[in-house]
Amino acid sequence: MKSLRSRSILVAFLTLVALYFAAPSVIYLTLPAEVRNDHEQLAKRIPSFLPSTRMNLGLDLQGGVQLVLGVRLEQAIDNKLGKMGTEVMRWSKDDSIPIKNAYVPKDVSQRLRIELEPSVNVDDFKEKFRTKFSDLSQVSREGQTIDFGFSPDQVKTIKASAVEQAERVIRNRVDKWGVTEPLISRRADGSVLVQLPGFKDPDKAKELLGRTAQLKFKIVDDEFKGFDSLSGKLPPEVTLANDGGQTALTSENKQLIIDATKGLVPPDRELLFSQEVIAAGKKTRYQSYVVHAATEMMGDDVTDAFVAQDTSSFDQRPEVSLKFSLTGAKRFEEITGRNVQKRMAIILDDVVESAPNIQGRIAGGQARITLGSGRDYQKVVDEATQLSLVLKSGALPATIDILEQRQVGASLGPELAREGIMGTILGVALVFVFMIAYYRRPGLIACAALVLNGLFVFACMAMFGFALTLPGIAGFVLGLGIAVDANVLINERIRQELREGKAPKKALELGFSKVFWTVFDSHVTTMIGAFILLETNASGPIRGFAVSLLIGLVVSLFTALYCSHLFFDLVMAKVPDPKKELVWMGGDGATKRRVFNINFLKYDVRISSIVGVLVVLLLAGTAVRGLNWSVDFVGGLETELAFKDALPVDTLRATLAKAGAHEAHVQALGSEGKEFLVRFDKESFDKLSGGEVAVPAGQDAATTQHNEAVASGAKVQAFQDLIRKDLAAHEPRISRVDYVGPQIGKELRTQGFMSLIYAIVGIMAYLAFRFDMRFGSGAVLKLIPDTCLMLGFYFIFWRSFDLTSIAALLTGIGYSVNDTIVVFDRIRENLAQHPQRTFRDNINISLNETLTRTINTSFVTSLSLVGILVFGSGSIWNFAAAMCFGIMGATFTSNFVGTSYLLWFDTLRSKFRGMATAAAKSAQAPKPSTQS
Repeated sequence: MKSLRSRSILVAFLTLVALYFAAPSVIYLTLPAEVRNDHEQLAKRIPSFLPSTRMNLGLDLQGGVQLVLGVRLEQAIDNKLGKMGTEVMRWSKDDSIPIKNAYVPKDVSQRLRIELEPSVNVDDFKEKFRTKFSDLSQVSREGQTIDFGFSPDQVKTIKASAVEQAERVIRNRVDKWGVTEPLISRRADGSVLVQLPGFKDPDKAKELLGRTAQLKFKIVDDEFKGFDSLSGKLPPEVTLANDGGQTALTSENKQLIIDATKGLVPPDRELLFSQEVIAAGKKTRYQSYVVHAATEMMGDDVTDAFVAQDTSSFDQRPEVSLKFSLTGAKRFEEITGRNVQKRMAIILDDVVESAPNIQGRIAGGQARITLGSGRDYQKVVDEATQLSLVLKSGALPATIDILEQRQVGASLGPELAREGIMGTILGVALVFVFMIAYYRRPGLIACAALVLNGLFVFACMAMFGFALTLPGIAGFVLGLGIAVDANVLINERIRQELREGKAPKKALELGFSKVFWTVFDSHVTTMIGAFILLETNASGPIRGFAVSLLIGLVVSLFTALYCSHLFFDLVMAKVPDPKKELVWMGGDGATKRRVFNINFLKYDVRISSIVGVLVVLLLAGTAVRGLNWSVDFVGGLETELAFKDALPVDTLRATLAKAGAHEAHVQALGSEGKEFLVRFDKESFDKLSGGEVAVPAGQDAATTQHNEAVASGAKVQAFQDLIRKDLAAHEPRISRVDYVGPQIGKELRTQGFMSLIYAIVGIMAYLAFRFDMRFGSGAVLKLIPDTCLMLGFYFIFWRSFDLTSIAALLTGIGYSVNDTIVVFDRIRENLAQHPQRTFRDNINISLNETLTRTINTSFVTSLSLVGILVFGSGSIWNFAAAMCFGIMGATFTSNFVGTSYLLWFDTLRSKFRGMATAAAKSAQAPKPSTQS
């Protein structure tokens, strides 16, 4: 054993390091929100000699916006092929290869179509093409027209690169926007999670981050005459016009133009539209442009974009001036030189911003985007500023869909933070009171270890810059409860050794040595659940819970097994008198024998049968009625509304009816009638008015999903506008908005339950490694009733089942195994020390010996959650209540059900062994001979 001096120095050093790394976070958390969210003011408050990394408040604790952005990956592939088409045309001109056209046909996705001149030998061309463009391979051919595409492996690589590029572009935009402490990360499903703490305008966030900013330059086909035949055949809302020699169609309804021109635009041409705002911004007029499908140039070479003034306009309106790189300037000069007296369409996100006539070769590497007229001047300025920002940040590889939107109001976040902190303080205080009252002076040592535990966890989170969320606080409290469990185990084991007549110092050494593997195994099984939760769930709050719990578990092993032992040794070194040593170990209370002689297995069949029936009934009820799924799992909209004064529910329902929400779920929060939770499932959300988007028949799945995402976002906004307008007299405040698309909801539900399966498999594998089959199977089977009992809480009390519920179930599984391991470890120890006893007797004796620990651990872990039950609300309250429900259930099943399974397995194994032995003896017995 290392000397007390070196061990003390190590712990003191780690404590000083923890205080050093925790200091910036303490300063940050104690500052007012307006100072905390201002980089300059915050930098002045934190001394320069302290570390730059610190813990940050998560979105749910300071308010803000969270978006989940999906990249249309199929479109990214088409865009990549479009760029290669531009390179093919440039190659054909440089090497004098007669290629008529190279483009991505609109009727066939993920194909690059190359049309060769009749004089070209196809085989010779393919040989040259393969050498120059090795990434592409032939897919089909019809005469002189060849379609090329990427291989499946290349498609996979392009999709991964598109998501990476999307994340990088979004990060650039957010950084240029100046949002404090954003969180941007790629998720396993290929989407991008964006959290903007302290940001108050979700619509502005969606507009900035969702804008693709794909800039393209294409040549207008002014010789196209395909629309000339439409004269006299168009609906009255569509008119014909001559624009630069091309017949153009104009209308306020773009879909009417698309329907009228269906089949008239050949595959090597593309129908696009310009947009002009009219009627003081209330209407939009669309004009058609038929352009060559081949893209001459893209916005990749834009090095700068800035707002300038359009000197050609009467009021010198703002425009966006573009500056190209040297390579881009050369390409632009070449393109304009080849297309003199033709029009070049400047296309941004498939909208023709302008189509100037090329008067001559344009050198200098500059272009401009005019923003039209008919709108408020300041709105044009804002649009020009935002457009220049997104162009400087780079273009997204494809269109972005808003798959999920969550908004926490600026007032609700701090309120939740206060609730979380108060809940933590109360839980810790109750735990300390119990430990000191029950274990006396050893309880003080345990409390000192717990203080170090909290400091080390806080410092680790600060050191790695983790964001503190409300579920993260729950993970911290639960980790503290598990740390208390380790200290309870240690103290109970020391007391047992004292009762058996060991000297205090000997009892101390035996207590720590015998409890080591029990504590280690119980922590590792909980870690397995937390790791799986971390790896299989991309949700920010759930990851916050998993991270804080994992850190807490690792730190708990160190503080419980190392620091607590050090503190005991320091005390024992100062107390040479054996009588005083005994006083420090708890006095007479530590040696007082508590006699439990309960025959737990006497009732095993009856109790296990009752539990089995309850499990069947709960599963049947869940299958028939289902659970109260939150929008996390079924998609839809959930929002919290607060009003200045009490609002009758009927008044709120009348407003919801105006929005088309006749079947919305309305729940009052509190008894004053000022706060309400309004939830729309997918079906009722679809009935909301506002945001109607015409979806043409025959659209591909990606386009349909995009249109649905646009419509959903518009519905969310229309609903909020109606609440603010219709209930303006009551001064409504939208505290929180959660919108989850149906596809994301389905994925989250599958992902959540797969987490449970992975956790059970992982725990089973670990137990199979650490225990024999009897113990491993018994522990895993016990998880079935424990998990069902926790599900029963959500089913019986009809509480909302959301992402934190999955965290509660996984943590409950970890705690259940934790509880079982303590009992099973004692059974295994007694089997080794008392082989003369029957297996049944060893089980009963072990249960009685660990009963005090079982009760104390359950009680103390529940105490750590009491603060959240008192001060918490919403899903975090459900989490704490479900955990308390699970703790009580796990305590009961550990003593009555888990050990029953263990006994049954042993009996079954003995029968099989007996049958195998009998069969072996029968096979070895000599067969009687027969004589004729």
